[in-house]
Amino acid sequence: MRVTAQCLDAAPPVEAADWEEIVEVSVRSVAGDPRINSGYDITPDDLPALNPQGPGWYRMRVHASGRSINPDGVSEEPGEDYLIAVWPQEPAEAGVIRSSKMIDEALLANADTTPDDISHATPEPDDAAERDRRADVRARLLRSLQDD
Repeated sequence: MRVTAQCLDAAPPVEAADWEEIVEVSVRSVAGDPRINSGYDITPDDLPALNPQGPGWYRMRVHASGRSINPDGVSEEPGEDYLIAVWPQEPAEAGVIRSSKMIDEALLANADTTPDDISHATPEPDDAAERDRRADVRARLLRSLQDD
C-alpha cells in the first residue's frame, strides 16, 4: 500500500474525485508524537508526526482507494492508496464523507443488523425511508466509535 500524510493548519476542501472512501474522526493527542505504523518491521520514516502542534485535539480525514481490489492482501505490487490529513480542531462527530460497499457493510454489521437485512444497492433518490435508515445506522455506529 502507498500512504501519504499531510499536517495542515486548517481543514482542506474535500476533494473526493480520486478516492473511493473518505472518513473523518476527531483524535486527541495527549503525549508523544503519534505516527503511522505498519505493525511490521517496515515502518515508513518519512511520514510526519500526526500532531504537528503538540498535544490537543485534531481532526483526521482518511482517504482510501483500492481496498477491494485484492481482498486477501497478497500482491507483488501495492494496490491500495491512503491519504491521511490532520489539522487542529475541537472534537466533532465522526463522519463518512464518501462511502463504499465495504464501509456500508461494516456500518451495518456493527449496528447489529443481520446479513439478511443488508442491501448493497444504492437506494433510489425517492426512497426516503431507506436513506433515513442508512443515515441512522451510520450515526449509531459513528457515535459508538467516538465512545471508544
